[in-house]
Amino acid sequence: MTLVLDTPRLTVRDYAPADLDDVAEILADPAVFWWETVPFDRERARRWLADEMGLAARDGTGRRAVVLKASGKVIGGAGLVWRDVEGDREIELGYHLHHAFWGQGYATEAGAACLEHARRIGLRRVVSLIYVDNPRSEAVARRLGMSPEREVAWAGLPHRVWALELPVARRHLGLGRRRVVGELSRRRGAR
Repeated sequence: MTLVLDTPRLTVRDYAPADLDDVAEILADPAVFWWETVPFDRERARRWLADEMGLAARDGTGRRAVVLKASGKVIGGAGLVWRDVEGDREIELGYHLHHAFWGQGYATEAGAACLEHARRIGLRRVVSLIYVDNPRSEAVARRLGMSPEREVAWAGLPHRVWALELPVARRHLGLGRRRVVGELSRRRGAR
């Protein structure tokens, strides 16, 4: 399933191999991936991009390219990703932007588009795992209607789980819902 979400200023779409230059620049930005002990080089960025494209092809999850409509430049990523959170399988809304695009409302705009997509495909709950000392990401989560739920250790660091219960959509998008909800059912049954 090809995913394209349009907002007034952004397009959130599946990554493509041609996005590598922009993705490599974003992933090498120490302000974006500050927890990484070794910066992403181009080869590691290529592998990351291939992994994200593989998730989208396999089960419809994964981060997507956040593209600035005015320039066509990939400025970050956002999307729905499976996470294990203290033994529970959760769908996480993740987002990251090149630091040059912080503070302009793009993360909130992309996140809102992803949440609307989650509603349309019938998801009932979405979380965001946010490092406890990341007030910018917490502000985005708050603007998206999420609330802090609890603190957890994630990737060896303290994070807050921000959660949002989604209203049930009247109509689903068909294939996308079957893929993600089917995967949810399969993974919950494997516990």
